Amino acid sequence: MSDALSTGASIEEVRTEASETLLVEAARQDPNAYAELYERYYARVYRYIYHRLGTVQDAEDVTAVVFMKALEALPSYRTGRNGFAPWIFPITRNAVVDHYRRQRKQAPLDELSHESTESDPVGEVLDREQRLELRALVEHLSPEQRDVVLMRYAAELSFAEIGSTLHKNEAAVRMLLHRGLRKMKAVMDDEASIRRS
Repeated sequence: MSDALSTGASIEEVRTEASETLLVEAARQDPNAYAELYERYYARVYRYIYHRLGTVQDAEDVTAVVFMKALEALPSYRTGRNGFAPWIFPITRNAVVDHYRRQRKQAPLDELSHESTESDPVGEVLDREQRLELRALVEHLSPEQRDVVLMRYAAELSFAEIGSTLHKNEAAVRMLLHRGLRKMKAVMDDEASIRRS
């Protein structure tokens, strides 16, 4: 534990890593114990996939594939800095790529759908428009910038987790995020000036 602390990991990160290591060990012995890891990561994995694919159905299907592959690959999990996220997100990214290969096309923006349970139709339309705008902005980014932005904001990964996932140091991740956000702002500014003219 002192090694992890000396490398800059917070006490909470060390606790999380130790907790996840215990969960992985339990899941290796009993697949029913995998449910806790599934619960911890489902929303984060789903949000990342949803923002990459754009449809609820595809996101649900690919998320299910990710967790099936992760369960099958669990014996290969090795304890490392930053826990389970840097191990499951490469599986997630590969599942998205596999989905695109099977589809042989990217889903166009007008196919973006969302099943809402809201009774406020105006709110629902505004929410859909915001998701469409965000998806369009993210499409202007390089693949690495898109991954960093979605891992940070959709999947809520820490910079350390993103760095471990992408095999980059935290400074490089922060720079990719900064450049990606700056590019998104520039696109928004360009679109706003076009609308004004």
